[in-house]
Amino acid sequence: MAGIMPLDDVRVIDLTQGAMGPFCTRVLADYGADVIKIEPPGAGDPARMLPPFLADEPGPERSGLFLFLNTSKRSVTLDVTRPRGRELLLQLVRGAQVVVESFKPGALAQLGLDYATLHAANPQLVLTSITNFGQHGPYAQFEAESLTAYAMGGAMLQAGDVDHEPLKTAGRMAEYQAGLSAALATSLALLGAERRGAGEHLDVSLFETATHSIDQRLGRLLGYEHGGHVGTRTGLASMVGSGVYPAADGFFFFTAGVQYITQMIRMIGHEELFEQPEWATAEARAHPDRIAEFPQYLLPWSVSRTMTEIRDACQEFGVLGGPLNTIPALLADPSFVERKFFQQIDHPVVGPQTYPGYHFTLHRDEPMPPRRHAPLLGAHTEAVLCGELRLGAAELAELRREGVV
Repeated sequence: MAGIMPLDDVRVIDLTQGAMGPFCTRVLADYGADVIKIEPPGAGDPARMLPPFLADEPGPERSGLFLFLNTSKRSVTLDVTRPRGRELLLQLVRGAQVVVESFKPGALAQLGLDYATLHAANPQLVLTSITNFGQHGPYAQFEAESLTAYAMGGAMLQAGDVDHEPLKTAGRMAEYQAGLSAALATSLALLGAERRGAGEHLDVSLFETATHSIDQRLGRLLGYEHGGHVGTRTGLASMVGSGVYPAADGFFFFTAGVQYITQMIRMIGHEELFEQPEWATAEARAHPDRIAEFPQYLLPWSVSRTMTEIRDACQEFGVLGGPLNTIPALLADPSFVERKFFQQIDHPVVGPQTYPGYHFTLHRDEPMPPRRHAPLLGAHTEAVLCGELRLGAAELAELRREGVV
């Protein structure tokens, strides 16, 4: 590995599944942590069987979601519901600094692995628990998914078009937000544990992290607290000159409004509008009729130009906007290419694939180290249990026969 990463001396026992927890531990692994992913023997993390699959062929080593979430980790199969599995896990905990888990509240206690037990095994341990609604409270035992958290967290009511039902932002944004928050919290708790000489139990709630997420929810909460304003969904273009417009080779998004509409009018060559009373003042330009009228001027201009030409014109005239990149265009974006953001990672089953890069880069003489591919199910069981916990080959074979590993 090139250079010294911030978490090089940290070992993380990863008891998470799905997306939230694995995203947390992936971030920790990115910056040097030795993440040992504990998976149930046989099936492994259920995310191994979640699409998309390479070439639409399902398989435990072919899930794009799993491959993305579990780079640079080691996989150990271990049934922690069995007494011997629990003993081996506690042995691993004694040599770790962090345990991250995403069981329902109370599940660790039922396994005999509650925080008191883990703390007794390793007083400096940081236990990060990631759940839907936290370790206690009226919702603690509720089931949920990303859509539930997005809706209950306060953003969905104002998302989507005013003429239709509320919409959720695509993908697993709320889950990744929770995972990233958990990674930050874990890193801070590690610093605290080092200074105090004692670990602690972190309680990360998907519901709570979603409520103060970065997608305008916090601003809307503040707007209500300070002014009593309850926002509503807006139209496709709530400001004059704003919205998505077709280009000759794709689509382009403009954000104009009264602040930038003067520059936009000049950009598209319709300065004659300034001589008309309806367009002469900022107040007049903000009128709903002007919002509805302006596409007849902007649309012919945009469809006759490429996205690159429109972007260059926006830069020249000081208009806010950007192309709606396709995935191939994103991969070929000059900024990403020059900064070497995307990375090729070879995998023994799916071969070399392109992955998003680090969340932030450490500036130093050595380059950032390359990521390792997501582990095959149980690929490191023997190396960890025999090489580090000193199990004999015969005992490991017996544990395999018993289904413990």
